[in-house]
Amino acid sequence: MSRTMQIVFLTLAVIAAAVAGQLQTTVSVKDLPPEDVPAGNCRADEHGYLGIGKEGNVRETKFTDKQIGEYVRIRLDQGYSIALYPQASGKIYVIGTCHSR
Repeated sequence: MSRTMQIVFLTLAVIAAAVAGQLQTTVSVKDLPPEDVPAGNCRADEHGYLGIGKEGNVRETKFTDKQIGEYVRIRLDQGYSIALYPQASGKIYVIGTCHSR
């Protein structure tokens, strides 16, 4: 490949990379006032590690995105606002604040 062809190829590669960078979708966040929490059936705040199993038993703590999403949806339906905190150990600490009291 001649020197001129190398320069043309390199120039086209740089232009293609620049155009590809500009085509990325941007995400924006808009600050809105909170909506009322729908009435649920929770009675008290809850907190602890997210796990599957009965109390006192070893719990599974590795979850798929779908399992976490379903957990959050169910808790929201029950009247909780949910905060999830990932831990260095790989577990997820959950704080559920009950708004149906």
